[in-house]
Amino acid sequence: MPEQEVVSKPNESTIRVPFDTPHHAEIAYRVLSVDQEPRRNFVKKTLSLEQDVLVVHFSADQVKSLRTAITSFFESLLLCQDTIKLFGAPSTIQSNNNAGTQSSADSA
Repeated sequence: MPEQEVVSKPNESTIRVPFDTPHHAEIAYRVLSVDQEPRRNFVKKTLSLEQDVLVVHFSADQVKSLRTAITSFFESLLLCQDTIKLFGAPSTIQSNNNAGTQSSADSA
């Protein structure tokens, strides 16, 4: 009987996180998409937006790596959600680079 090659399927998980508004979901998307998984984890993470839902898909060779990546993601997600609740979302985004600074001429 010939040997059969064992092909392992990747371990995958998709998480859908609803937000109060599409704007809050976009803030979370922008913040969380900056953090890429370290190469040594062999985890691929992709983020996308569907209206007010942040969709995160993980794929990993090992279940342990998948669990670690998801746990780390939830820690960052909770911090992001707490920050949005605490500070609120800005209604407009400042287009200039010196937002929050004030010159002596402005205070007169």
